[in-house]
Formats: sequence, C-alpha cells, structure tokens
Amino acid sequence: MSNNTEALNYDPADPDKMKLPAGTKCGDCRHIYRCKAIFGHTETDTYCDWSPSRFVAQEASND
Repeated sequence: MSNNTEALNYDPADPDKMKLPAGTKCGDCRHIYRCKAIFGHTETDTYCDWSPSRFVAQEASND
C-alpha cells in the first residue's frame, strides 16, 4: 500500500472538477496526446474534459 497522497482537486466554483491545477495547462499533462485526439484539446487549454479531471503532470525529460 502506498503512503503517497495528493491534494484533492476541489473548487466550489468548479463542482464538476474540470479545472486544471493552478498554473498548469493541458500541455503539462501526461495525457495531452490522447485528449488532443479525442477532444481536440490544445496545449494551452486550462480545463479537462474528464470529470473529475485526470490531470497527471508529465515527467521532466532528460534531453
């Protein structure tokens, strides 16, 4: 069992939990390619079409 916990994505102004965490955009999410194909999202979008949001930050690349 993991002890990792994440802050809940809860904002009373966004009851469907569609907004991304503050300061992030769809292009920062690991799922951007899937959402571009399914929903037509762009890297600059700030909301998620999955409810609740499935935003997962991308791992930093070591290029």
